[in-house]
Amino acid sequence: MEDATFPYRLGTDCVDDIVARLAAHRASSYVVVADTTVAELYGLDLIARIAKEAGPAHLLTHEVGEQHKGLTTVGSLAEQALEKGADRRSVIVALGGGVTGNIAGLLAALLFRGVRLIHVPTTLVAQLDSVLSLKQAVNARLGKNLIGTFYQPVEVLADTAMLHTLPTREMRSGMGEVTKNALAIRPTMINRLGSALNTEARYDDETLRWIIAESLAAKADVTFDDRYERRSGLVLEYGHTTGHAIEHASRGEVAHGAGVAIGMLVAAEVSRRLGLGDAELVTLHRELVAAGGVEPVIPGHVDTALVKHLLAYDNKRGYLDHLSGHTPMVLLSEPGKVLHTGRLPLVPVPLALLKEVVDETAAQSADLAA
Repeated sequence: MEDATFPYRLGTDCVDDIVARLAAHRASSYVVVADTTVAELYGLDLIARIAKEAGPAHLLTHEVGEQHKGLTTVGSLAEQALEKGADRRSVIVALGGGVTGNIAGLLAALLFRGVRLIHVPTTLVAQLDSVLSLKQAVNARLGKNLIGTFYQPVEVLADTAMLHTLPTREMRSGMGEVTKNALAIRPTMINRLGSALNTEARYDDETLRWIIAESLAAKADVTFDDRYERRSGLVLEYGHTTGHAIEHASRGEVAHGAGVAIGMLVAAEVSRRLGLGDAELVTLHRELVAAGGVEPVIPGHVDTALVKHLLAYDNKRGYLDHLSGHTPMVLLSEPGKVLHTGRLPLVPVPLALLKEVVDETAAQSADLAA
């Protein structure tokens, strides 16, 4: 059995505790990676605290946005880290959301063939989803997360108080991933989640801690013996086939979780048209996505032709054999019931059908704008 365990410590207003945990690793230096926005909000304060309590600390920044999540950014940060004196005993601290987590994760994996990585996630998507994965990847021209590796953090240190500075867009994005967990893995969440979701994206710390704890449990349910997410863990890709394409085509204007939410609507409709799911499944998806504040259509500013082109480059290619004219997708027959081909939670879907549903989802957006 594969095993990948690391501590996840969650609290509220706990920056002092985060610094104490960082100090316990007795690093030669702490290289904090953040985007320029998070650097101003939390990065400068954090390196000052680390320098006082733990040792040398350096803040390295990258530009905000999905379009900067590439090998060029990783290479630049690596050169800066080395110039600052990073060595094999240094710790890389990923301070930020999913983009920063992936950039810093890949950086940690590559420096000296691997230095310690600690996540301090500052977005809801990161706290309940991306930092729980060993996948550290950046984007290529043809799609999201196509260049990377698997690398395990030594721990995750999360503070729900940091979520209260997030813009509404990012909180709605996080709820897209929460909704995915509920629909695909833990349908016992659905009733309480449906009551908690609100379009204003305002949540108290108790609700946030519940959401994060449930998402941790959902991740554990499908990855306890699949650390590389190549078998049962593929369920976590629900909504991601179309979602990633929308996100990438929008150049990051559509947040990750919002793309996933729309991608789940597309997946539910594909399932219905293949006779694998029913109209009630589609309705439930639409209600939950809308309740979380994501408009249940592909935004009009997204190039639908590019979305359809990117579908053929989805990162699940190669899991199923003989897929000419098809792409593998995670599909549900009902909440919590994932369809399989053999042992894999994937179904070959005709690209023509998928593109047709994408067109119709985009057409709905045009109708709403008219």
